[in-house]
Amino acid sequence: MARINGGKLVARVLKQEGVEYIFALSGGEIDPIFQGCTDEGIKVIDTRHEQAAVFAAEGWAMLTGKPGIAAATAGPGFTNAVTGLWDAFGKACPIIVFGGRTGMQNFDLGTLQDMNSLELASTITKWARAGYETKRIAEYVSMAFRQALGGRPGPVYLEFPIDVLNAEIEEDEVVLPTNYRTDARPQGDPEMVRQAVDLLLEAERPLVIGGMGLWWSQAANELREFIELTGIPFSSSVGSSSLPADHPLCLNPRVGTDQADAILVIGKRMDFLMAYGRAPLFNKDSKWIQIDIEPTEIGRNRPTDIGIIGDAKAVLRQMSDEARDRCQGRKELPWVEQCHELVLVQQEQIASLMNSDSSPVHPARLCREIRDFLDRDAIIVMDGGEISGWGFRVLRSYYPGHMLSVLPTGTLGVGPSYAIAARLARPDNQVLYLSGDGSFGLNAMEFNTMVRHNLPIVSIISNDGGWGVIKRLQQNRGTGRVVGSDLGYVRYDKVVEALGGYGEAVDKPEDVRPALERAFASGLPACINVRTSF
Repeated sequence: MARINGGKLVARVLKQEGVEYIFALSGGEIDPIFQGCTDEGIKVIDTRHEQAAVFAAEGWAMLTGKPGIAAATAGPGFTNAVTGLWDAFGKACPIIVFGGRTGMQNFDLGTLQDMNSLELASTITKWARAGYETKRIAEYVSMAFRQALGGRPGPVYLEFPIDVLNAEIEEDEVVLPTNYRTDARPQGDPEMVRQAVDLLLEAERPLVIGGMGLWWSQAANELREFIELTGIPFSSSVGSSSLPADHPLCLNPRVGTDQADAILVIGKRMDFLMAYGRAPLFNKDSKWIQIDIEPTEIGRNRPTDIGIIGDAKAVLRQMSDEARDRCQGRKELPWVEQCHELVLVQQEQIASLMNSDSSPVHPARLCREIRDFLDRDAIIVMDGGEISGWGFRVLRSYYPGHMLSVLPTGTLGVGPSYAIAARLARPDNQVLYLSGDGSFGLNAMEFNTMVRHNLPIVSIISNDGGWGVIKRLQQNRGTGRVVGSDLGYVRYDKVVEALGGYGEAVDKPEDVRPALERAFASGLPACINVRTSF
């Protein structure tokens, strides 16, 4: 009778789930998983840091809507992964991180890299467990998928000691779980759906705001149907794109929020990006409708008039069905034109900066050059403080899941990993990674990962020689003294060249586009190092 070890059992369930890649840095306690995945045809993308591996799993989930898979070895391998777990927790991103641990016979003896990681993991994940029997590994892996995807998605952590992964059992002792989770979508209370439609259709200045819950529900088509049916404008939250940026009912983030008299919020937390739902960003007298799959988000930070618990895709279908007959012959709201005028005002405010010929390059001009160069279906990754702010104001996304950023957590250093995931998930699309010089340094060695795995990605650094957000804060406060936020101008493009990629430095705005053309034509991981100034 054939025998199978624990690492192969992990891989079997991953294969059954359709997993294509696992992101990790090698380690003795997770090597059986590496070997099992290789046997099952799952490619190991080995990064240079566990943090980068978990970020890449996040990127995969945000690009595909499917759980990203990562692994981290024991002790410092796990602690290196903590930032990625926390980031996924804050972004409600479904990832599964497998952890290794020393053998059970060595627990608490002071052996190399042994630690109780479950206590820490439990504070930054939806679910954290350890499996101590080889014959139950497949069962635990199936639990991990169910937990990551059930309700509001999020990260899970599953740990196996090395002796459990190495142990062999008879294959007939193992039953691979099947049908262990459902694709059913919880619908909203029908009466509340009717009330919500009533409120929106009776309003003079209604507005729909959407967050990442729309993406995890894969509800872009349902959203589009609803807003086109009702004629209500849609404002994507910062860093989230659920409709093409040039759709006639799609507004820039935060446009019209202070004037709207009825607001429908779908799958978006009332966090700092939403000013917690409060004035002055929002009209204090407006009526609010919230749709969220997580009950505890309803009414958080701001009272809600109608709270609907349910899946975004399912509830939007209900709302369209409720509104369809009532919207026959509905005229365009004057409010829509008012919103378009507000968008034009926003664009005019930065037009001179986007057209600036100054050298060093203004970041708004840099972003405009990028916007004008990229294909419509390009993947854009933004990683940084100041430059992300300009990117959100200038760059555009036309497909769900095609713009990834540090928001809402503000975790810097995600860029290279998100870009790696984008190249793997969308091999036929342009992938551009826009970074600040500070954030670039956090995971710059992942360009080695790109080179080794033949992943041509073009990065552009907005290099202002410092941690821009903090530096400007210091300059504008008190004595104006700058402490610990100067980095100086560094030729990061030479670093990428040394790692086997393509590098080029740019000082003038007119040189940005030719540099982009050369970088994409190189067929290599590339870095365009642009000297910028605000």
